[in-house]
Amino acid sequence: MGRHLAGDRLRLLGARYWTYGRLGIALPHSSYALFDMGRRVARSRMRPGDVLIFSGLGHVGIYIGRGRMVHAPHSGTVVQVVKLGSSSYGSRIAGIRRIRKH
Repeated sequence: MGRHLAGDRLRLLGARYWTYGRLGIALPHSSYALFDMGRRVARSRMRPGDVLIFSGLGHVGIYIGRGRMVHAPHSGTVVQVVKLGSSSYGSRIAGIRRIRKH
């Protein structure tokens, strides 16, 4: 299990909107809409801040570098940092998006 961040009050959805909002970027609430935003990125070119969308398009994380992402595993849990290579998430990435301010 990954490291917990900011207690159980911080949810990734809120963190994602807050983080991108601080950059002047409005994100959709739907992970399906998010999948079509920004620019596609190859896994070998991931950078911190890239959005990771997983198979089924119902789960999203933010890449934070060094093979790690931050995410909320499911509703009601705390935000966690996990290594993509040592979790099941690494093999379930459906898309990577780089979202920038226009």
